[in-house]
Amino acid sequence: MMAKRAQGTIEYLVIIAIVVVIALVVVGLLLQVMNQGSGVPETTAKTAWKSAEPWAIVDWTMKDVGTDCNLTLILKNNSYEAMDLNSIRISDKNWGLGASNGGAISGIPAGSTTTADQVVIQHMACTGGQKYSVAKAGIFIDYNSATIAGKVQAGTADIVGTAQ
Repeated sequence: MMAKRAQGTIEYLVIIAIVVVIALVVVGLLLQVMNQGSGVPETTAKTAWKSAEPWAIVDWTMKDVGTDCNLTLILKNNSYEAMDLNSIRISDKNWGLGASNGGAISGIPAGSTTTADQVVIQHMACTGGQKYSVAKAGIFIDYNSATIAGKVQAGTADIVGTAQ
């Protein structure tokens, strides 16, 4: 008699475990579907950029400046030598070319950071609180190393976030 009672308890626990697993799968699928509209999550993009070489973008913000957007980038020299930052070019098929950072920054030591805060993206709407995405295919960092001038680093990941 005791064996049948134990078998019923085990069957009950197995059924509960199966229901819990199904519920977790459904919740996971729902979260995945809800995140598809936003593209790459901001934390994933920032992680990819922080390990980029020779220039890493450790942080960014986007602000509305009328009909254009102002992108502020904090760049880190991840190389072993001092480098010059010539310009940052951002372009997209939908809104054209974004201006560079407003001027070259010379002699940035290895491992140090600099701020490029004049990257104006023309004709892009970025109202405060609105999500934005800049595709990696349109991000170019022009720089000089100690030995070669005019190098270009292509985008490592998209730049995504919520405008301020």
